Amino acid sequence: MRDEAITLTGPEMYAAKAVALQIQLGKEKTGVANRRICSRDDLQINLEGQMGEVAVCRYLGLDYCPKIHLHGDGGVDYRYRGSSLQVKSTQTNYLLFPKQEQMNCDYAILCVPSRDKANLVFIRGWISGHEWFEWNKEKELIPGVISYGVSRERLHPIDKLDEDITCKITKN
Repeated sequence: MRDEAITLTGPEMYAAKAVALQIQLGKEKTGVANRRICSRDDLQINLEGQMGEVAVCRYLGLDYCPKIHLHGDGGVDYRYRGSSLQVKSTQTNYLLFPKQEQMNCDYAILCVPSRDKANLVFIRGWISGHEWFEWNKEKELIPGVISYGVSRERLHPIDKLDEDITCKITKN
């Protein structure tokens, strides 16, 4: 599968860092921790998440307008052509949710930040909510921490998202 590589600009990186820091400061003030599916620190997890959102927004032509959520965003990051989107960023090649019921959007998109270049994000692909529930498997990437996800091989290329949405709109 072909990844879409997005190199974030300086202002985009500043925006992602500012939002990640706001999220982290709010969580520290209230004692809320990130749900663990990896061993990186909370600020890095928040930054990678915001970088993924910036990359997807740029690719889809959406305005990056994050809301600061200390307890999660309810499962929807953005609305796109009448569909709900959730952007998941991780260093793994799995589109993961800590709990199955947290997958409650029409489409989920997997982003992976580069390990070599600080402002590079790879959009691995997307999956519909229906497909995710059909194919998700229990994963234990950190001992004792269970999450649920699908491997990147199950994802569709990001350039096919519009086609799928158009087909669903046409059928309805």
